[in-house]
Amino acid sequence: MRNSESVKRKLGPATPAILNALAILESFDVETPALSLSEISRRLGIAKASAFRNLNALEQGGYVVKDVRDGSYSLGSKVLDLARRFSEKDRFLSIGGAHLRELSRVTGETSHLAIMDGREIVYVDVAEGSHRVRAVVSRGDRVPGHCVASGKAILAFSDRQRVTEFLAAGLAAFTPGTITSPDGLLTELDRTSRRGYAVNLGEWAEDVSAVAVPVFGPNDAAVGAIGIAGPRLRLGAKMLAHLSEAIKAQARRLSMELGASPGRLAEPSDLSNAAIRRKRGAVAA
Repeated sequence: MRNSESVKRKLGPATPAILNALAILESFDVETPALSLSEISRRLGIAKASAFRNLNALEQGGYVVKDVRDGSYSLGSKVLDLARRFSEKDRFLSIGGAHLRELSRVTGETSHLAIMDGREIVYVDVAEGSHRVRAVVSRGDRVPGHCVASGKAILAFSDRQRVTEFLAAGLAAFTPGTITSPDGLLTELDRTSRRGYAVNLGEWAEDVSAVAVPVFGPNDAAVGAIGIAGPRLRLGAKMLAHLSEAIKAQARRLSMELGASPGRLAEPSDLSNAAIRRKRGAVAA
């Protein structure tokens, strides 16, 4: 069975245009890296007009490129970018487990690896702490990024556009301690980028504290975060600052294993939160 047929069967009664676009992408392989409009139409069993509309949309998005010499199509750089992102996150998860377990052993607290998915943090791996009373974090849990340490750690080392888009969607309150104003979050991200770690003092759950540090990949972008969480009565601001050194050590080693540049860990990004504030003020005016 060809991959294009497999895509259609897996997705079932989805939007035909989406199915066709996915099938087009899967039509390219090592043996046929370039295909004409007629070849794509014939392989997928769809009209040329439909194939052309899908190819035009994919070309605009950078997922395919058209050769001006013969009109053939091939995969674009956006597909490679998606593959790179998947590879980085896959390696982050496979390599990070050992660092996670070591972090829990050293601190005694529940530790976690997290990635950012849209506006949410997803905990992709967890190592239980040794304390009888400890934070409960499960693999696959999703939480809003602005009120947890891992989310703030990643945002503090993200590009300006990502942060601006994040702020534009609003900041919901979950506890009295949740940061809900854009300026307040920008101030917190500034503080995070300077000290190299982010904290959460009861911002998602009132009785839970956490501290996290970003992890960088081969392109020196934050691919995720590593951190710990525990009862707020045990993990106050001073204790979180103390434990951040152990987390930084594991984040540094993990980042280097993932191919980050030496010394990239916790260096301030070009976020320029002051510039974001000025831009937001100009728009509001």
